Amino acid sequence: MARSFSAYQFWKNRRERNTADAIAAQRAIIDSHYQAWRVINRTHGKGGSGGRIEALADLLRNGVSLAGINLDDAWLENVALPNAKLTRSSLQRAKPANADLAGADLEGADLRGVELVAANFSGAYLKRANLTDARLSAATFDGADSTDVIGWRQIRSISHASIEGIRHAPAGLVAFARENGAVDSVTMAEPAHELDSFLRTFRAI
Repeated sequence: MARSFSAYQFWKNRRERNTADAIAAQRAIIDSHYQAWRVINRTHGKGGSGGRIEALADLLRNGVSLAGINLDDAWLENVALPNAKLTRSSLQRAKPANADLAGADLEGADLRGVELVAANFSGAYLKRANLTDARLSAATFDGADSTDVIGWRQIRSISHASIEGIRHAPAGLVAFARENGAVDSVTMAEPAHELDSFLRTFRAI
């Protein structure tokens, strides 16, 4: 009888410890999210990273949606947000150069004046994103969905950007991008003219 009671107590205590551990782990995740959002909100509207890159990575790692986030004027060089949900987010005048936004959902995002030089948008969803005055030189848009993008005629620079397989582009966007130095299989197949090569090389990035 005593042996049975001891076994019962052992398993009861084990279940209680497992429950306590699970609660503690969940609490730690909640605290982590709180701290990350605190950093992002505290640095809103300020230049520099201010810890936002690490905070964003933490939220993404835990599967938190970043929809509607405001990152205006933030310095986010090399930020990695692949497959992030950034619908209706605002990155006006932000500087996420070399950012990894492959597969990210940027539907309705406000990218006016953003500096996304050499950023990776492969497979990203850019429906109705506003690209007015954006710097997109050397960025990769391969396979990106550009349905109804806004302000593409006012893009500040798109030279050397890759637009291979860009999907649902508004009429005229691909031609505009090529004329301003973007590349794809069509432009790469064109005969190389000395003057054109010179202009492509020294066009502002």
